[in-house]
Amino acid sequence: MLRDTHAIGEQNQSSRNPPSPIRRLVQHPQSREVDIDSSPANGDFGGTRTPYQERSRIRRDAFSPNYFNTFFVEERELGRGGKGVVLLVRHEIDGCHLGHFACKRVPVGDDHTWLEKVLVEVELLAKLSHPNLVSYRHVWLENVTLNRFGPPVACAFILQQYCNGGDLLQYILGDLQKETTKEELKAQMRRRSRGQTERPKNLRRWLSFEEIYSLFRDITSGLAYLHGASYIHRDLKPSNCLLHREGAKITCLISDFGEVQSEGGIRKSTGATGTISWCAPEVLRADATGRYGNFTTKSDIFSLGMILYFMCFGRLPYANADAVHEELEDIDLLRAEITDWKGFTDEKRERPDLPPELYGLLKRLLDTEPLNRPSAAEVLAAMKNETPFEGASWLPQSPNHPLSPSSGRVQNLDSPLAPVPSWAYLKARWHPGLHGLKQALLALGIEGSPPAVRTGIPA
Repeated sequence: MLRDTHAIGEQNQSSRNPPSPIRRLVQHPQSREVDIDSSPANGDFGGTRTPYQERSRIRRDAFSPNYFNTFFVEERELGRGGKGVVLLVRHEIDGCHLGHFACKRVPVGDDHTWLEKVLVEVELLAKLSHPNLVSYRHVWLENVTLNRFGPPVACAFILQQYCNGGDLLQYILGDLQKETTKEELKAQMRRRSRGQTERPKNLRRWLSFEEIYSLFRDITSGLAYLHGASYIHRDLKPSNCLLHREGAKITCLISDFGEVQSEGGIRKSTGATGTISWCAPEVLRADATGRYGNFTTKSDIFSLGMILYFMCFGRLPYANADAVHEELEDIDLLRAEITDWKGFTDEKRERPDLPPELYGLLKRLLDTEPLNRPSAAEVLAAMKNETPFEGASWLPQSPNHPLSPSSGRVQNLDSPLAPVPSWAYLKARWHPGLHGLKQALLALGIEGSPPAVRTGIPA
């Protein structure tokens, strides 16, 4: 999937939709039983089309020649993946600026069958509308010369809402992705070959409690809406959670619906390749025939829990996972580790600044038994009972405190830290606001006990 989509920018998007030739486009397939795992790009969980599969050509009148160059100005590339590229574009008509959009360009060739599969995402986006889901604008077909010496290739252009704050992975890791040199990568690979694992030592900061709560609520809200519409995302991870800034407000939106399937659909692929770090254990286990477990709303909930874990600790709980450099992961070792994982344990309480109820929520979301996980609607309903972050009177007044809103995130790990206060102290001082979260989590049957006093932030 597209990993580095929507790099940080300052442009504001426009709500005005550009003119669309979508009514001339290829009709949607009548059958809803679409094998979304099939992909010539060999996506995250994709199989491949068989050589003997019948191909039908795309009608010539479905194309809109030179449409992109007529109405859009490409500003930069936002991300690239196995299925295509995402561009930041400026929409203009006769010199009039109509806003910025994210434009996904997906090669489809002269293959109507593959076009239908690509348009599954478009059809889904056109049906859904929620503040925490990336919105769809329109789609068209056009021949594009992708390289200097190659022939023109038929591509689908999917115009979507542009989120100007980057993605959640970038937000958590900061500049960590850019700092690793080739020599450091080689050293990491050598250590991995010897069975040595490590945590990201260059992680600059941890998200504050209020940031975690706000972002998690946004993601849960979007996921609850998606599940309520009887769809399963299947590829929920931080890089598919985009951020949009409007003044001081940051909103998180779920994106990339290329792997979405209808609830109750049967998984047709027998392979499991690509990004698996955020997947539930049950979807990575194969039966005697080699068929892997089905994706369900409960597997989405596990991925949601893993995102919450990553927001809390800046890493994944697996020794063989590397959220920064996925290319270093040994897929077979990682799959075995995930399927054998015993679930989240909170004995360490690595972050005493986080409420104990939050550790309890992590245990529920990351339960290895799918039936024990709450639904997104249950989590969201509990959170909506109170709004702990309305009004900042209960927050610490010092702008340098790690939990202060003005500090943004936890301070640099390289700087000296004062002793971190215990949860009992924090709860006594900030009880009015945190009471709301406690009541919400207790509504889910989650209880917690105060962690011990800790000093500093663990490496």
